[in-house]
Amino acid sequence: MTPQAGSRLKGLRRIIARSLILGRWAMVPLFVGLLVAMVLLVIAFFMQLWDFALNLTAMSETAVIMKLLTLIDMALVGGLIVIVVSSGYENFVARLDRQPDDDWPAWMTGISFAGLKFKLFATLMAITAIALLKALMRLETDVSEAQVRWLVVANVVFIAAYVALALAERFTHTHDDS
Repeated sequence: MTPQAGSRLKGLRRIIARSLILGRWAMVPLFVGLLVAMVLLVIAFFMQLWDFALNLTAMSETAVIMKLLTLIDMALVGGLIVIVVSSGYENFVARLDRQPDDDWPAWMTGISFAGLKFKLFATLMAITAIALLKALMRLETDVSEAQVRWLVVANVVFIAAYVALALAERFTHTHDDS
């Protein structure tokens, strides 16, 4: 290879590397979109809460529990959005500028990619567990046994995946230490 060809190849590699590094900023509109979705979720949450408050006296015990589970479900989804946006930005785009006097949770700027996966799995398991509980409560009225079976399968899959992830993470760290 001639020195000129080697120089061109080196320049092309630098351009490709720089493009890849700058490409991470393409994630920012996705995170902003999730923040907009969070605002919409908050609005939907308060609409559900308002409806719950207005109809509370006419609701059965089961209906009250169902409404509460819906609100919990929405809060979990909101937490999931916060985890994905803050950790995703920190892990894929740039460090968040955290000042010493900021009132930020410690995990918000220190979560690893493995930690992010664990938090996501735990939240998803909680969301599917709530869906299963709601389905079990409606089993006699409008949910089929087949739907409940699929929800159970989804829960088992999430639990198995979480256990596999935890074992893989532990195995990886055990071998890293030796």
